[in-house]
Order: sequence, then structure tokens, then C-alpha cells
Amino acid sequence: MKLTIISDKGVPMMVVTKVTRKGHSLEVTGKMMGAWPAKMYITPKEFWICIRIALSPAVQLYLLAYPFILLMGIFKKNDKK
Repeated sequence: MKLTIISDKGVPMMVVTKVTRKGHSLEVTGKMMGAWPAKMYITPKEFWICIRIALSPAVQLYLLAYPFILLMGIFKKNDKK
């Protein structure tokens, strides 16, 4: 499984292929701009920031709307046929 992060132009900026624990940090493995292999690290302090971002109202509202977003995508695909 991979996570692709795209720019506002639809261009892949980063593809995350693996997240593992390395010591006290998380190691994120992937490719930057689709070409350069990269290993990035999230420290325990930065992980807490990730959790705070994930618990923000904007993300929570997106989680609530997610099923409807998926359904809208399915209906739009059916309309094009």
C-alpha cells in the first residue's frame, strides 16, 4: 500500500511506501517527486504535533464527511458513462 501526496496541479510530490519504527522515531520511506528515494524521520516531539494536527477540527470534519465524499465520487464516475 502506498500514500501519494499530490500538489495543487495534480503532480505527485511524495509517495510514502513504508512507515516503521526506528529507535525512538518513525522512519518514513518513499520517493520525493516520483524519482528520489528518501528516508524521513519523525521524532517523538514531532509525532505529538502530527497527533494534534490529526485531532484538529478541520480533519475531524473531513473524517465525518468522508463517506459522502466517496459516494459523490462514485456517482460522478457513473454520470460520465
